[in-house]
Amino acid sequence: MQPYAPILDLARAYLARYLTMNADRRRARGSASQLGVREDEVLLALEPPPAPTPLADSTGPAISAFSASLEQGSPLGRLRDVFALHPLDLAILAVLLAPELDHELERAFTFALDDFTRKRPDVAFVCRLIGANDPFLVERVLARFDEAAPLRRHGLIALAAQGESAASMRTVRTADRIVAYVRGHDTIDELVRGCVKLPRFRPARAQIVMDPALVERIARAVLVPTARVLLAGPNGVGRATVTEVVFGERDRDVVRVDLEALITDGPRIAERVAASVREAALRDAAIVFEGGELDREVPRALAQAIYDASIDLAVPMVFALRGHPGWLVNAVANLVELDIPLPTFRERLELWGRALPAPLVDPPDLDVVASRYSFAAGTIAGAARRAESTARLRDPDAPKVTLDDLGTAARLTFSHRLGEMAQRIPIGFTWNDLVLPTDTMDAVKEVVRFARFRPFLLEDWGFAAKLPYGRGVSAILAGPPGTGKTMVAQILAHELGYDLYRIDLSQVVNKYIGETEKNLGRIFDEAETSHAVLFFDEADALFAKRTEVKSSNDRYANLEVNYLLQRMETFDGVTLLATNLEQGLDDAFKRRVRFSIQFELPDEDVRARLWKSMFPPKVPLEPEIDWTTIAKRFEMAGGYIKKAVLRAALIAASEGRPVSTTDILEAARQEYREMGRIV
Repeated sequence: MQPYAPILDLARAYLARYLTMNADRRRARGSASQLGVREDEVLLALEPPPAPTPLADSTGPAISAFSASLEQGSPLGRLRDVFALHPLDLAILAVLLAPELDHELERAFTFALDDFTRKRPDVAFVCRLIGANDPFLVERVLARFDEAAPLRRHGLIALAAQGESAASMRTVRTADRIVAYVRGHDTIDELVRGCVKLPRFRPARAQIVMDPALVERIARAVLVPTARVLLAGPNGVGRATVTEVVFGERDRDVVRVDLEALITDGPRIAERVAASVREAALRDAAIVFEGGELDREVPRALAQAIYDASIDLAVPMVFALRGHPGWLVNAVANLVELDIPLPTFRERLELWGRALPAPLVDPPDLDVVASRYSFAAGTIAGAARRAESTARLRDPDAPKVTLDDLGTAARLTFSHRLGEMAQRIPIGFTWNDLVLPTDTMDAVKEVVRFARFRPFLLEDWGFAAKLPYGRGVSAILAGPPGTGKTMVAQILAHELGYDLYRIDLSQVVNKYIGETEKNLGRIFDEAETSHAVLFFDEADALFAKRTEVKSSNDRYANLEVNYLLQRMETFDGVTLLATNLEQGLDDAFKRRVRFSIQFELPDEDVRARLWKSMFPPKVPLEPEIDWTTIAKRFEMAGGYIKKAVLRAALIAASEGRPVSTTDILEAARQEYREMGRIV
């Protein structure tokens, strides 16, 4: 027996009754000769015809009996249960499916339509076929074609575009995906192909690294037939994976839908959402809507389609987004919202260890990279693969992942847009290049130590409870020009394994109200996800003291400072503020910045070391350079010494000889004059 035999039997019964009731009118019009099909051929195709009496005399009970006869696991029975279909909906589906499933019935429908050019019935014909001569029943059938009724709302049937003719004259057909489903074909609807992903395998709970208590909370929330759950958290934290784990343990699949890809076809958003949910419903699966960037504005059609899909379908729905968007809260009733945070330091360490087990990498290096980068599980897996590939290219027989491999792979995973409003500064200095007084050097190293041990202090020793905000690494670099502030920023970024971005104030500050705050918000958001060091050079221009409000300009300038104060407190990344005038910074900023490093003009001993260190090893120097005399005669900061060194090298190179004390003294005198100093 065919799995869809009840569908064909019901359609045959309707056709037999319809042809019998309209035989006289059809013969008078000579339909048989026009179509080239005799009536006896059609009736023969309908044999053995079900007894027409139950349908003719008691159509309602007959349809109800048909609905009850469907087995729960049968295709039509599954459609009935999942989409909450009325018995009349099932009758309509049977009529529309029959010519798709049986070629002989397709010829019979063409005969009944009395038009060989038509391959699809119209709404009016289906109503007459099911309702017979009962006007009340015909109206009830017609109501099931309403746009808000289940058949059309869930995309089970499709009507031709509305033209100038009456609505009841529109042709109607079963959706292609429903026909394939009834036939037993397991395929994704072409309407959402590329937006919907089916699981290749079911991950086990042991594969995810997440707080067990949180996993249990998620399981309790999603394992409900009508679950509507928002899992909010950064991309890559495992929102969809943990959902797959929970349902996989109950032997159920998860259909994942990329909302950002789905909304690319604007006019068909509603249709594509319905098709996606229908795909999950047909597979008895849960559905996960993924859309990391859809936290703010979305097309209204998307919100409405999500609302329609969530009203009455017994399909668990999970939304994997970065935040808690208002559009979703308004669209989905009884939404359960759960936050999934980034992995803790210990969890990151475990994830790195799973991705790169010993002896492929030294455990201490994993400890460093886990403390440096607050990565999600997906990002760690990608960075680990890239680092391993680098190591295997270097030594295929005995690959060894180094800390530099890990740092490079980590930085390559960043996908930020800071380049639009900031300039990336190449990092070329090391600790050996840095010549500073002891106190200043100790202050710089303290910043590095804090960044290194911050995860341990916050998590293992519990300081996170005492610091609900203000957990970032921030420092003021204050001192005269040329004292090494930018060099220290570069070395700090290199030591932390981050890229250094100098903020371009010309791209940030905007004369229009509110635009500066928006630009700053974008900078901090991008830096937080990309692990970049934000370097505000000449910070006093942006972080200036708030003034007494005497005009609207003062008020809006103060608003910018207030916004920066709030954003600095909530920023968990690394921020460096360089200024020549620390007294020009707002006092509230100084209080919120964790470290303040003072750069003084170098004394004579430090200047001598600076002059000596500025010359690269390859530069030929005459023996017995008098560094002490040079440092004593010229009181210059490191930046000016660097310029003078290049001048001295140019003098010697143009004459083809090593650099002498005389060359350095002459270059220093020229630099002094440009500084406006008296030699």
